[in-house]
This record gives sequence, structure tokens and C-alpha cells, in this order.
Amino acid sequence: MIRHLDIDVVLIDERLDPDYTDIIKKNKDNLLFAGISAIIGYQIAGGVKFTKTLRTICNVPVIWGGWFPTVIPDIILKDGYADYICVGPGELPFKSFTEKILTGEDVSKISGIGFIKKGVVYVNPNENFTHPDSFTPVNKDLIDVNRLIDINGKVPVGQRNIDYLASTGCPQSCGFCSVVQVYKNKWFSKKIPDIIDDLRYFKEKASISNVTFWDENIFASKKFVIDFCNELIKSELNLTWSGYAHIGYFLRNFSEEEIQLIYKAGCREIRLGSESGDQEVLDLIKKKIQVNDTLKILKLLKKYNIRSRIFLIACFPLNPEKDFWMTLNLVGRALLIDRKLYVKIRFFVPIPNTSLYQLSIEKGFKTPSSTYELMDFFTHRFTVNYKAPWCKKDYNKYLDYYENFYFLLVIPGFYRSFSLIKRPLVFLLTFLLYPFIFLRFKWNIMKYPFEAIIFRNLIRK
Repeated sequence: MIRHLDIDVVLIDERLDPDYTDIIKKNKDNLLFAGISAIIGYQIAGGVKFTKTLRTICNVPVIWGGWFPTVIPDIILKDGYADYICVGPGELPFKSFTEKILTGEDVSKISGIGFIKKGVVYVNPNENFTHPDSFTPVNKDLIDVNRLIDINGKVPVGQRNIDYLASTGCPQSCGFCSVVQVYKNKWFSKKIPDIIDDLRYFKEKASISNVTFWDENIFASKKFVIDFCNELIKSELNLTWSGYAHIGYFLRNFSEEEIQLIYKAGCREIRLGSESGDQEVLDLIKKKIQVNDTLKILKLLKKYNIRSRIFLIACFPLNPEKDFWMTLNLVGRALLIDRKLYVKIRFFVPIPNTSLYQLSIEKGFKTPSSTYELMDFFTHRFTVNYKAPWCKKDYNKYLDYYENFYFLLVIPGFYRSFSLIKRPLVFLLTFLLYPFIFLRFKWNIMKYPFEAIIFRNLIRK
């Protein structure tokens, strides 16, 4: 967005360059400003560390963008880790911001830019949702894709994967999700020929064989998906891929013939937000699905050899006791359909600017009041042992029994993940317990995980 300006851009990825102090020192005399992009989570800590390091070396403005300042704009400004923030899609605000900083002009009127003045936070709305097609294409040569793929060790040919965004936004209106507020139910896709060109580039450059589409909802448009699949087949790239879909939209709009086309185009996995086994919760969060829709789509995808991943959220601020056990029951029934099913359950955490946020506050949720509280909340309590004020029981304990005992023992060949010495014991354990687990899931006997409790006490590890 700023290639028309006489400016060099220094890109730092803290995964690849964790010791970036020398990079800052090398450029300190010519820095115009520093920008930080952060999601809600561990990247906040990385951004704070970078800001502190930068300010020990030079004094230039710092602007934060991404999901964190978009969803929670006040705290990072009040705590002094940002001079400015950018909310929402950042391409156009960043362009204007850079031009005005370069000429010394006032940036306070730019759409999407926020700042603090005399202790008061001002954030200009960002309503300019421009289609990505109008932006200058990303210069992929600036990205060392092989270094990223091999960040944890050399990945052999045949297993090389990249993450990619083919679209932004989502037309759904789920009440727990901040995408609704940021994109106002809008969804934009890149041009299909450009996507194909990108994938061809990455295959030639990095020998990729698989693509993970991290779009909020790559299956948001049937026409886009069908056209993309046809073009991908024509390209003869022979890539496999996975992406997120909305269960209700997928069931309503894709025929079995079209699912076969999707498979032919290389789709081997679809990720699904089932969210809850409680219909009352699904209605509360405006999910626009029925509980049994999860079971329907699992059967459908299994029929055409497309793997499923389901993601659920337990203990919404309604009736957590009922919600939790009905959600476990849904998972149990789902695993009887597909024993290889990937399941991930997290506890509900309220996100600002969502429709469930005010309800959560009414139920006793207290918003983190500082950047450090946010870092602790979203990186530790969210993933490890968060307990909402409306939860009267320790559901973490019960979830642990299921995720790390029952859900594992139903996986065919699970015993093979153990050493040769331990395999016979685990095989025997699975052989003996699977009939009981099958009946437990079939008859919805979820509240009394006595087998898990017994074995946890006998074998602590």
C-alpha cells in the first residue's frame, strides 16, 4: 500500500527473528514509525516486548493494528504501549497514516485510526470496507516461505503445508464472534485466478502439497467454492486442502454431487463450528443450526472421505450445567459416527463488541483492566483453567477426563502412538473399555466418568 512512497519497509517476524534488537539499532536513525500487528492472545506479549525494546533505542511513534486493538482499542493506548492504533481492515488507514506521518501532517482525522489525548481515547470509525481486489498484490518475494515452513525442522516433500487466506469476513452473525462487528456481515474473496497463481508460486517455490485455508468461512459462497474447485482441478496443481465451513449453510447449499467435486479438487478436511449440544444455546448465539445438523454433516462428509474437525464452546452464560453435559453428549454421538473425528472443546470467554459480552458482564464477568491482565487472561486462563463466574462446578476436571481418556480410547489404532513396550497394555485397555465407552456415548451416560477416575488414580501419568 505504500510502494508509491520513497520508503524502505523492514519486516520482522518474531518467530524467525526473536533477537531483533540489532535490526532496530541498524535502522534507528532512519525510522519513521514502527507498526505492530497482534491478534488477541500471545501476540500481545510479543508486541509489548517489541515496544519496550524499541523505546530503549529510539523515540518514534508506535502504531498497533490487527484483531487486538480492533476489538479492545482502549487498553493498549491507556497503558502507553501504543501512540496510535488502527481498527478494522488496515490497508487504507495505514496508507493514509504513512503519507501524513511522512509529511508531518495531522493523522487524527484518518478513518480507522485511534489515539489518546489528555487521557481520553479517540477512535475514528473504519467503515470503508474495500474489496481486496482493489489493493496492490502482496509481494510474495519478500516472504521466505521455505524458512517459515521449516521453522520447526526440515519438512519433507509430500508434507509441506502453508496457511493461506482466500477471503476475509463472514456473512454469519454468531453472537460470540467479533468477526460480525468488524466486517458487518460482509465477506470478500480474492479473484480465483490470483489464488491459483499464488498457490502455483508456493508450489514452485516451496514444494507445497497441502494448503490450510484460515479464512473465517471459505465456504461462505457456493458459487465461489464451485468455481474455485473447477479452476483448481484445471490447474493440475494436485494440492490437498482444508478450510472452515458453516454447518447450516453447507448442508443447505451443497449437493452430494458438489461435495464429490470438492473432494476431487483436493479438499480432504473441513473444519466446523458445532459450538454447543444445547439447542437453547445455539439459538442464543444465533448459530442458525440444529444440534443434529452436526451429526448430519459428519455422516455426509465421511461418506465422501472428507475428514471433519469440530470445534465447540462449553459453558455459555445461560445454563452452564445443562450446556456442558449436552455438549459432551453431542461429542459422544459424533464419535460413534466417526471414531477418527478431531474434537476441540474450549470454555466460553466473552469478547468485547459481541452480543454476548453484555450478558456476560450481567452474569458477573469482570473485564481485564490492563494490558498485563489481558495477556494473562487470553494466554493462560483462556487455554488452561478459566472458570467463568456463572460456573459453579469445576468443569475443567470433567473435560480433562473426556479429552484425555474417553475421546482418545475410541480412536482406532490409538495404541500405536505408544512405545512398543507399552502398546500391548494400551491395546488391552482399549479392547476392554471400548464396549463400555460405546454404551456410555450411545446412552448418554456422561456425568459419571468412573472409569477415567479409577485409571487416573491407578496410573497418574
